[in-house]
Amino acid sequence: MRRIFASGIVVVVLIVGATTALAGSAKHRLDNDLISFTESATSGTNGPGGGGISGVACVSSLSTQPTSFAGNALLDCDSVGPHNETTIAVNPTNASNIVAASHTYLYNLDKQSASALLRIFTEAYVSKDGGQSWTNVHPPHGSYRFLTDPALAFDADGHLYWSNVASHDSVAGAFSDVSVIVERSDDGGITWTDPVTVAKGNGTVSNGGVNVLFNDKDWIAVDRGTSPYRGSVYVTWARQQYRQGVQTESPIYFVRSRDGGATWTSGTEISGSSPLCSGQGANGPTTRCDQNDAGFSSPIVAPDGMIYVAFLNHQAQNTSLRDQVLLVRSSDGGDTWSAPRPIVGLIHDGAGDYPTNWRGDSTLTGCQFRIFAAGNLTMSTAKANAGQLYYVYAENLEPGATARTNIMATTSGDGGATWSVPALVSSSASDQIFPWAAVGPDGKVRIGYVDRARTAPPEEKCVYGYTLATAKDLAATTFTTKRLDSGVSVASDARWFTN
Repeated sequence: MRRIFASGIVVVVLIVGATTALAGSAKHRLDNDLISFTESATSGTNGPGGGGISGVACVSSLSTQPTSFAGNALLDCDSVGPHNETTIAVNPTNASNIVAASHTYLYNLDKQSASALLRIFTEAYVSKDGGQSWTNVHPPHGSYRFLTDPALAFDADGHLYWSNVASHDSVAGAFSDVSVIVERSDDGGITWTDPVTVAKGNGTVSNGGVNVLFNDKDWIAVDRGTSPYRGSVYVTWARQQYRQGVQTESPIYFVRSRDGGATWTSGTEISGSSPLCSGQGANGPTTRCDQNDAGFSSPIVAPDGMIYVAFLNHQAQNTSLRDQVLLVRSSDGGDTWSAPRPIVGLIHDGAGDYPTNWRGDSTLTGCQFRIFAAGNLTMSTAKANAGQLYYVYAENLEPGATARTNIMATTSGDGGATWSVPALVSSSASDQIFPWAAVGPDGKVRIGYVDRARTAPPEEKCVYGYTLATAKDLAATTFTTKRLDSGVSVASDARWFTN
């Protein structure tokens, strides 16, 4: 949760888009009873559907899209409404099978009151031909009425797992019983099982509950190697505890399944304790690493079965908080975990390090959308540097009322025990945000990111494109860059955005 929106999904290497408001010219679309998914008023359950017609899959093809897209693919067939929180995975048994997913904000017109209602779900975009065409799919979500934080992972045999944070209410109301769910697809993303709740939330934060359990920002990984734990599915998230409306702790939690997602272990706290966490502030015990807010945990699994999880941890700095990046690992399939180790020291991402938007969140100069430092953890399986770890993140190199945010990369060749001095991916006076990394067959890390080094149209201040950086060497100290977008996206007046 706690991400930012975009209207329409466009695939480049990762996925990015921009937002638009509910325009007057689109109001007639609200006459549909429900847009892009099916909802049973009698049972309160949400079933599968697709595209702009409930229950009917919609296909989007490169051959039918505007020439201005220049190879970028519009994936969703939804009517008006933003999209965000993107994820993408490739089937290891069939490289032509690509599945992406995102938030979708769906509007419903209550014809009696003439008011627009909002339902927020997650939806999938499935390609079986290497990205030439895409099928827009809405999996079943049971009784949950708000879905967020989609994350996808294939196992070695082509089974696809999808984790989400799920609530019984949308942002139009209160978040209640915020849980983590997982679904599975055995046909490359077209059909899905009913969701299994792997971590159940309790209470409603906005009502100032005495004791509220709020699960946030899940991610998923699968053991595809040769270890005894091959086929195991792992999910991590931040387990936030609220008392009287105030967050008191947010440790990173972990569950696993060894039977294809049918059953799951009870949640285990894995963020651990360390002197590294002694500066968490008044809410945290001296060394317990439990002040992580959303945490942005990033799990990966090595070919030998070692599980690595990176996460952001809050540390008090004067009157504000900044994040450090920590790493824990498990060599026994998640039964036991190491103490946290440092990946990156304090990042300039706290209050006062950035300009602020309309509601006090960190943003960029001339923009309104919220930003954050988190990127992801990834590993090489190439012969040249098998086991080498990389972590990428964003940091404001000139903290203060203006922003110059750049992408940073660090690497470890000893299983996360030590890390290189973070390298600047591309020196630029323009902001670079929302990085995501993957390692190619040559062992070199590639990093996609949102890039503001674009020429803005007249009277626009907040525009961006998308750039891919490729490391020149295995140490990831220098990079080449390539522009991937075919035209700028304009978000000058948008309160929401994507990553």
